[in-house]
This record gives sequence, C-alpha cells and structure tokens, in this order.
Amino acid sequence: MSANMSEGADGAHTRLVVVEDDESIRELLAAGLRFAHYDVRTVANGADALTVLAERRADLVVLDVNLPDVDGFEVCRRLRAAGDDVPVIFLTARRDTDDLRTG
Repeated sequence: MSANMSEGADGAHTRLVVVEDDESIRELLAAGLRFAHYDVRTVANGADALTVLAERRADLVVLDVNLPDVDGFEVCRRLRAAGDDVPVIFLTARRDTDDLRTG
C-alpha cells in the first residue's frame, strides 16, 4: 500500500479543524479535505474553535480571520498562549499589509 499524505507515520488519519463562518465555504473546504481522506471537524466561530481545539488535538487548523465573535488572529494568539503549536493556515479576504503581517 502506498503512503497517503493524509496519514501520519503511525497510519492514523491527519486531523484538521476548519473554522469558517460562511457555511458554503466551510462545507466546500470540508468536502474537499474529506475526499482527500483527512479527518475533518468543522466549526463556525472562534469560541467553538477554541473549545474543540482544547478537547481534540489537531494536526492543522484552517482558520478564517473574519469570524463573528473571536477573530482568527485572536484564536491563534490564544492557542499559542496555551502552548498549542498546531500549524495554522489563515483564510482571509483582507489585503491590508498589517493584516498580512499579523497572519
């Protein structure tokens, strides 16, 4: 059997958390990632993301910056403050240089 990018060294599926408030974008991302055999959990806001990530170790977080409650940058700050070094990919439509630098 060939190695699958979505499997870790121990054969376990890579766990991703997708945090996106726009339902259609969230479900499209999740469907594509699941099709690639990733174990995907989705949430629609920053508070739920923090709860899920405190309960479940993720291998990667796909994180929208513009969330309705706690923005993505603050979610990341809180994760880092708690000692969680999970890799984060930010999703944003922002183009301001300061926002890009913050990400």
